[in-house]
Amino acid sequence: MTSVSPNSLAPLLIVAAVRDEVRSVLPGSTVNPTTNIRVGWPIISVNPNVTVALSGVGRANAAGATVQALTLRRYSAVLSVGVAGALHGSGLSIGDVVLATHSVFAEEGIDLPDGPADMSALAFPLGDEPWCDGNRIQPDTALLDLLAGSIGQGVERGVVATVARCSGTDRAAAAVAVQTGARAEAMEGAAALLAAHRMGVHKCAEVRVISNTCGDRLRQHWDLSAAFNRIDLMLERILELAK
Repeated sequence: MTSVSPNSLAPLLIVAAVRDEVRSVLPGSTVNPTTNIRVGWPIISVNPNVTVALSGVGRANAAGATVQALTLRRYSAVLSVGVAGALHGSGLSIGDVVLATHSVFAEEGIDLPDGPADMSALAFPLGDEPWCDGNRIQPDTALLDLLAGSIGQGVERGVVATVARCSGTDRAAAAVAVQTGARAEAMEGAAALLAAHRMGVHKCAEVRVISNTCGDRLRQHWDLSAAFNRIDLMLERILELAK
């Protein structure tokens, strides 16, 4: 009789916006017959222990796909995986892996005369549970340590902002960094983690690979190919944790 490792993430749900972000785990996989439905988001069975939810881009898609997947099956862990942009002063380079110490909703809140404030200023917080502080969604810290040890070199940690509008100007990028304390921005993480927590899966985290710089659109640097290649290697390590 084989025992399950206490560090096992199985069964694991990976939520990604687009197929290229999880391309390495999809060849040979099939749509799970129990979730091959005509409405909602694609839920793809990689193997008995790993499922991918392809959400599409943005917060509404990420939350919806996560809830749908967790309604159809119980998972031990949820990972929001994909690419991200490095904010000014982050020290991050294209290809770096970022484990989100918090996933922060960047836009929710109120504009005040002295600047924007998060949902706490409205007295309508996104949640009053220990994993939610204003606009900040807390991952499982033990899971972050486990992922860092598995992925190995080139792993950074820091806040990742979940934005509705990407930063295409220096001013916008600076505002996101100042308001959220983020090193990188993406478009789904906080929503996926919020949904996972609400559905009772607290072993959740956001994992990003830097694909571009933020700021002035004409001066941004992009290398999606390098980022996708890094995700391939990263997922190879992560899937070892789901056996």
